[in-house]
Amino acid sequence: MDLINFFEIFLEIYNAGAAFILIFLIGQILIMMHKADKDLLKAKLFLNDAVIQQTWLYISIAGAAFALNAVIKFIIRFTLSGELLKTYYLYEVTQLIFLVSFICAVHSWYTFIGSFVNRK
Repeated sequence: MDLINFFEIFLEIYNAGAAFILIFLIGQILIMMHKADKDLLKAKLFLNDAVIQQTWLYISIAGAAFALNAVIKFIIRFTLSGELLKTYYLYEVTQLIFLVSFICAVHSWYTFIGSFVNRK
């Protein structure tokens, strides 16, 4: 029982920390976007295709994890085999994957925009 409680507490602390990181990074991106030259941003984005590919990869992983999370939640609530999925913490693991990949996507934009806005 102690391992189960530890895992649940870890996930709650992780979710709160991840939410804080996302709010901070998105806030910083909005501030930097306000200061950024829009034409320079478009030109750098056009020249740096890796940012778009990296973001697409992270958003795709986050979307797949979100969809899998919804399916697992449905199975847990409305089927008899849901208790088996509950014991393996698949619902929580997909939530963890979503948050990690979404943070990575936001962080890649943060570093991209910060790479030329801070030089001004």
